[in-house]
Amino acid sequence: MTAQTRPSGFFWFVLVSAAFLTLFAGSLYLVFRGVRGAVTSVARGSAVEIDLALGFPEEPLFEFGGPFFGYESLTFRDLLGGISRAKEDARIEKLLLLVRPTGLGWARATELRDQLLDFKSSGKPLVAFVEYGSNRDYYLASVADQIYIHPRSVLDLRGVRAEALFLRRALEKAGVEAEFERFAAYKDAPDMFLRDEMSPESREAIEALVATIHDSVVEALVEGRGIDRDRAAALIARGPFTAEEARELDLVDGLHYVDEVKKKMAPAGKDELPTVSVADYLRAPAGGRSFGTQAQIAVIYGVGAIVGGDSTEDAVFGRVMGSDTIAEAFESAREDEDIDAVVFRIDSPGGSDVASDVIWREAKLTREKKPVVVSMADVAASGGYWIATASDAIVAEPTTVTGSIGIYAGKFNLAGLYDKIGVATDGVESSSNADFFSSSRSFTPAEREQLRRILESGYRAFLERVAESRKKTTDEVHAVAQGRVWSGRDAKDLGLVDELGGLRRALELAKERAGFAADAKVELRIFPEKKPLLQFLLSNLLTRAEPRLALLDPREILARSPVLRLAAEGAPLALMPFQIQIH
Repeated sequence: MTAQTRPSGFFWFVLVSAAFLTLFAGSLYLVFRGVRGAVTSVARGSAVEIDLALGFPEEPLFEFGGPFFGYESLTFRDLLGGISRAKEDARIEKLLLLVRPTGLGWARATELRDQLLDFKSSGKPLVAFVEYGSNRDYYLASVADQIYIHPRSVLDLRGVRAEALFLRRALEKAGVEAEFERFAAYKDAPDMFLRDEMSPESREAIEALVATIHDSVVEALVEGRGIDRDRAAALIARGPFTAEEARELDLVDGLHYVDEVKKKMAPAGKDELPTVSVADYLRAPAGGRSFGTQAQIAVIYGVGAIVGGDSTEDAVFGRVMGSDTIAEAFESAREDEDIDAVVFRIDSPGGSDVASDVIWREAKLTREKKPVVVSMADVAASGGYWIATASDAIVAEPTTVTGSIGIYAGKFNLAGLYDKIGVATDGVESSSNADFFSSSRSFTPAEREQLRRILESGYRAFLERVAESRKKTTDEVHAVAQGRVWSGRDAKDLGLVDELGGLRRALELAKERAGFAADAKVELRIFPEKKPLLQFLLSNLLTRAEPRLALLDPREILARSPVLRLAAEGAPLALMPFQIQIH
């Protein structure tokens, strides 16, 4: 047991240093922003420039705002909105896509590509410059009217691969024994600790997911480059290509540096193309007429692994979705009489089944008062799918990772590791099961059976939530559940998803279900409300225990991660199968 201590001098040093660095960074930003000058107008004949290397987060956890800063990062929603605005803006004649390695997942890449296709429907040219092109990067570039590539670049178009990491032997060498139970066969999240390769069930599910993405890339070549399907598949199988090879195979239209591309795009008789970044374009005053708002739609962002408490940053998993934060967002949207409908934007692999159910209930309560439509981003699996079921409709992209209706729990027996490094543990218990999840011993057969009963109860609750939402029996849901992940395309065929599309389609459905005409103007209200960066840093520092060095106690290291803490405590997890990298 650790006694609660008062913050030390080291703690206050870290706190004051963080505050100072925050203020210093903000001051530098404001100085440079002032030197550059605010964007006051956009010249006629301009091109909007989009750099795919930018992060485009779904919604930042904090903002450079409040009394110190006046900057917000460009979100994915902003990007889509900027392209839509440029389509109708008479000042904008072209769009330039700078293709660099992107942080977008496959589903959001599909959503962006659809938005770019919509831009092209205006008749305005779209040009792509490829600095480097992976499968996903070229998939986006293929929408362009012309594609140019850096002369020394590589077009890394070579088929889709999903790769998983397995740690069983490494844990074994370290003296760590992984002990997990699951419901059901496809719920392979613990496999990275228990196996050395994919299970047959896992391979089946991931092969189907890879096939969907591969088909999307093939279709992009067919549509974008005007080649037949067999040749497109054959070309993908031959890659990667040098820039010269890509031009010879008609995968690109020319080899140029970016300044040369801009000169080629310049209006006749001019040497330069007036360009404006999508961020600056959005900051500039809009052109054209503005009509009054008729509908207000709340967009609630649920991003990251799901845990109890507040949304924060996890030391291992990055962004996490706190059930308290999302519950408060739903309550605010539900009680606000000006809000007509809610779109719940989910990008989550799942997490705690209890925290997922807290969010599910708040969404359900909101649905009783106003329409709730779910928009799935790159991933909405396991607990991420659980929280989607309390909605009027679910919209996903064909490449969205979804489903994984299952649950698991377990622990790591560290007795072997403790023995290797000369660490001993001892304790006293008030009852025989007090050390059920002890990291110093294995489960007994009776404990394993008890754990399975707990997990079965959680799995049945999951099935019931889905069955109610999708108007199916629990047996029908079980047939497509069992922890299996599906692509959005397959999930729609199975009735787990209502429509294919992105955030734009979800907003259209929400507006329609709220009783507004298709052409009604919409104001978006974004939830949860973000804290200014300084407030975020202060609140996180003040609510956390004093930093300690506990290098010999793995339990203390795990405690730094809310997600790992749940696993270490044996909490049932509705978390998607082990993380796979899809290239």
